[in-house]
Amino acid sequence: MNSIQIKEYRKRNDLTQKELAEIVRTSIRSVQSWEQGNRNISQSAIKILTDYETERNYNVAQAERVNQSVRIIHELFKPIPFYNLDVRAGNVSFMDNGLVKGQSPDDYMYIPIQVDADIAFPTYGHSMYPEISNGDRVAYKFIKDWSFFNYGMKYLIVTDEQRMVKYLKRHVKEGYVLLVSRNEDYQPIDMPISSIRAILQVRYIGKIEM
Repeated sequence: MNSIQIKEYRKRNDLTQKELAEIVRTSIRSVQSWEQGNRNISQSAIKILTDYETERNYNVAQAERVNQSVRIIHELFKPIPFYNLDVRAGNVSFMDNGLVKGQSPDDYMYIPIQVDADIAFPTYGHSMYPEISNGDRVAYKFIKDWSFFNYGMKYLIVTDEQRMVKYLKRHVKEGYVLLVSRNEDYQPIDMPISSIRAILQVRYIGKIEM
């Protein structure tokens, strides 16, 4: 490695003379002597610089792969607020924008960018198994217009006493809906529409196990 190659090495790796001297544990004066051609660089110093550049190039390539993955994620997915709470228990109140009243999100759940969802929770229980397993993260769309129900779809139904994910089916009785589980071990529930406080439609299921 001659004086020109040492200068090119520094420029290529974006190093000052001081930084190069620190890498090979020598003085700035020695680096200046190498670059001026007044002194030859030692083989041990060349090996240190070669190893440094190899590791730096590897790290740069790794960082570029990570950045590319992040770009792909942001092109294909979007984040929505995730609340790590059991909506079956306690008094969970929703604000007009669909977020949980009085609580900040615990995390964010990434869902496909084309999925229209507002909020996500872990879903517990076995009534919707195997479609929704115990602990799966589920993304919901907050439904504000109750003038039309999309029967046959999955919803999180919130009443004063209960919070449950069920299929919403048409009821033979006026003013009621039928809540049906995926798991046939659970009986359908006759639910008065007047008792429902909030409705969130299931839009995306993040499985915790495959």
